[in-house]
Amino acid sequence: MSTVDVVLERLPATIELVVSALIFAVCVGMAGGLLIFTARGTVFESVGLVVTSAVMALPDFLLALLFILLFGVLIPIFPVNGRLDPGMQVPSHTGFLLIDAMLTGDFSIFISAVEHIALPVMALGLAFSPTIVRVLHASLINTYQQSYILQARLRGLNNREILFGQALKNAVLPVVILVGTQFGGLFGGTLLVEMIFSFPGLGNLMVKAMQLADLSVIMAIALIYCATTLIFNSVADALAYLLNPRLRNG
Repeated sequence: MSTVDVVLERLPATIELVVSALIFAVCVGMAGGLLIFTARGTVFESVGLVVTSAVMALPDFLLALLFILLFGVLIPIFPVNGRLDPGMQVPSHTGFLLIDAMLTGDFSIFISAVEHIALPVMALGLAFSPTIVRVLHASLINTYQQSYILQARLRGLNNREILFGQALKNAVLPVVILVGTQFGGLFGGTLLVEMIFSFPGLGNLMVKAMQLADLSVIMAIALIYCATTLIFNSVADALAYLLNPRLRNG
């Protein structure tokens, strides 16, 4: 099997893991940022910021080990290796296991795929979500200092209408840029997590290639990591230009 075939065979698994982790991180980060912001001026805001700082200090591989200990050993809820239960097979239509599992129409296979990817997604997502929490929180505080928020209050809008109708759509721009610029780092950060969970993606392949000194595979994967970072940085810049009228108007 050629280097291209080997890499392309593993690529969908990593894409599926990273996209799932990114969705999880954005959901947790947005919810956490909004909760801490709505508690501004209280002790809950301080506690929330301390907790996010503590979680931010934990690397994804350490979170992965903690999740294995907690949810794989002490409270065995999730499986800790592979992508499916032994004996299960899914015909490959798209290369993405979750999609292919849904296409089979067998709900038990899909549930198994979700259970196997849950812990890697949580490890990667929780390592990134505190950054989203803090960026959104700071952005909302800055947004609420703008004159149009005061004008909205004078027009009689309630707090919910101001937050979701006026402030959030402007405050979310730094989060969009952050997600775009950090996607490449999240993509490359799968290496240790995939090794810990025996997840058959590019990160796992990269480690094995380094052990075997397979330079062609190492260079191919490194090229994918670099290209992903450059592409999503460009996408983030384009989104910032489209979403921010001040950039479009010079």
